[in-house]
Amino acid sequence: MTQIPEGKPVPEITEQTRPFWTGAKNRKLMMQKCKRCGTLNFLPKPWCVECADRALEWVEVKPTGSVYSYTVAYVVMMNFPAWKNDLPLVMGIIDLDDGARMYGQVTGCSPEEVYIGMRVAAYFEDIGSDAAIPKFRPA
Repeated sequence: MTQIPEGKPVPEITEQTRPFWTGAKNRKLMMQKCKRCGTLNFLPKPWCVECADRALEWVEVKPTGSVYSYTVAYVVMMNFPAWKNDLPLVMGIIDLDDGARMYGQVTGCSPEEVYIGMRVAAYFEDIGSDAAIPKFRPA
């Protein structure tokens, strides 16, 4: 990971992950879909997480879903002081409506308002000139 000026880490963008980050920059939630079994991959991988086939294509998925699980951080993450202003920080595992499960930050509500099954929608926050990160807020 490299550092952005605000002191938070940003992901290393590789050829394998570039479609995800570029899609987010274009306000689209992109995932790999297996041409053989139809499974959606998150995180990007060179093979399907279900059947191990390598025939994957990038597709746009619906940016809506529900909270499967979550945790709340009350201390600085990864020793990066820039996270202090974001505390408490809610990280959720989101069951997307198209069937994939991914993780992301849940914002727009207090930690006490988050609950299992809560409907959320993705939005995108720029993290550089060629990437954005999806985050979730109450739908």
